[in-house]
Amino acid sequence: MALAALVAAACSEPMKQLQVTLLPSIPDADYAKGVSAPFCGFAGETLVMAGGANFPDTPLLEGGSKRVYDSIWALSDGAWIHAGSLPDSVAYGASFSVEDALVFAGGNVCGKTTDQVYKVSLQDGQAKVTALPPLPVPMEQCGWSQDAGTLFLVGQEGVFCSKAGQYEWQKLADVPEPLVQPVAFAAGGKLYLWGGFNPETLLAPDAGRCLDLHTLEWGSAPAVPDGGTFVGASGATLPDGRLLVVGGVNRTVFERALRNTPEDRIPYLSQEPSWYRFRKEVWAFDPVKQQWDILGTFDETALAGAGVAVGRNGIVVTGGECKPGVRSPRNFVLH
Repeated sequence: MALAALVAAACSEPMKQLQVTLLPSIPDADYAKGVSAPFCGFAGETLVMAGGANFPDTPLLEGGSKRVYDSIWALSDGAWIHAGSLPDSVAYGASFSVEDALVFAGGNVCGKTTDQVYKVSLQDGQAKVTALPPLPVPMEQCGWSQDAGTLFLVGQEGVFCSKAGQYEWQKLADVPEPLVQPVAFAAGGKLYLWGGFNPETLLAPDAGRCLDLHTLEWGSAPAVPDGGTFVGASGATLPDGRLLVVGGVNRTVFERALRNTPEDRIPYLSQEPSWYRFRKEVWAFDPVKQQWDILGTFDETALAGAGVAVGRNGIVVTGGECKPGVRSPRNFVLH
């Protein structure tokens, strides 16, 4: 059954119809521990994951240092192969599927925000990496989406767009407030935006916002469902035109953590994963009906910073963290 039909059925019938199928682990000692904030998408029919960050040696709880990666992995014939390397070790960037290739934009390169943009295609199982014109400003931990041949990138610096194939990024508008890790969604001449946290107020607003791409004026949109937040959540567009959102942190726990003192660090990082209450719900937003629907609740999707991509056979989720500083090594498909 096609993915669109499966997802549509999931909204009206019991969630037992959506199943979780594990994918192989990446055959690399460091990646096998899981990474968060990787690039993720389909180059044609092939799933690609690249970059990402983790704490491979000493845990964050014990003062370990984060490592960022440059590897490009492709899932071919049921197994991950090392397809090549990015020019930099990078995480927290944006991923766009463009025809038979992927465009990776921005991110954090070993502690520094980058403006670099790359196109990655596969030839005989090997990655061809082409540098594209850079972003107007360095950007990371942004929201991104694409619609009608236009790519959108939304961060604290504003809303930027580029036609696929041209890669000449232009600023469209400022954002209503600075937001880190928002979820963005472009559909029907509008660009939707949900937080994200504001690094100035230390709040994670649940309000939805909508930019009219013709007038470039901001309006309101349905809020994050259940009064939560999409900090750390991952979004992707479904074949039927709806937005899919997976994972994210708990708003109350996260906002409290933003105000932690140095003395709070060890107690905060020492809890079991369930204590952080990462979001298990998988949501879909319908831009025509202007409403959110829940597609299901899964223990496996209680993640922050996972890679998410929609393919022919289902919704692929790669990596992410199951609690602050601890990554998940699982890759799986919801179908």
